[in-house]
Amino acid sequence: MKDQLEEGNPEAVIFEDLDEALIGVGRQFARKPVAVYSVAKILSELERLYDCTSIQAVEWFDHNIECLGKGDDTPILLYEEQ
Repeated sequence: MKDQLEEGNPEAVIFEDLDEALIGVGRQFARKPVAVYSVAKILSELERLYDCTSIQAVEWFDHNIECLGKGDDTPILLYEEQ
């Protein structure tokens, strides 16, 4: 998936150490492809990587990932219904 994304859009933002949360490649209309991440999987990976609680993972996510704005290269964050 990363190869496909890098080939179609070398500027696409890819989160380091969160490969397990990368669930696909998305695109909107004629725009370049971007990474699609599962928020639930991101939070799970953050807990594992940083040995932190779910609350700490959400706080880290809120301050470092969810607010990221890199224009057309910004990943799509998928919030699955639980």
